[in-house]
Amino acid sequence: MIESERDARPGSRTFVLSPNASLSGRQASYLMLGIALAMAIIAGGFALMGAWLVLPFSGAEWILLAYCFKLRLRSCRIREVITITETSVQLERGYGAPEQIYRFQRAWVALDWAESPIKGHPSRLSFRSHGKEIEIGRFLAEPERAVLASELRKILFDSK
Repeated sequence: MIESERDARPGSRTFVLSPNASLSGRQASYLMLGIALAMAIIAGGFALMGAWLVLPFSGAEWILLAYCFKLRLRSCRIREVITITETSVQLERGYGAPEQIYRFQRAWVALDWAESPIKGHPSRLSFRSHGKEIEIGRFLAEPERAVLASELRKILFDSK
């Protein structure tokens, strides 16, 4: 998902990039509770028939599933904020708060958009300057990445 806003200063713009996340944390909690209930009923039925060993394995399976959900939900919280001003391009990346900040001089930054040589693999969009290359929008869908590349190209290179 791409959100953009123009700043009051001419030639300045901010983009906020985030992955498409259709499942909220609350919905995931309800889903995990439902799955736990269904697994408990099934494992309890087997335990009543004498297969009591199903209970610990069912619990371990649910814990593994909950851990995987937690990892997936965390990866959906990543945000990338691209701020373009008259003199600089700044990329902030993090989960909830900026953890990595990259700054480039606008006059020297290059925007690379390389399509994958393998059909069906995602393209790669990155900023490059002075031997440093930072990939942006890795989590975006292919059409969103194309729109972002077009918008960035317009802002960075048409106004020079």
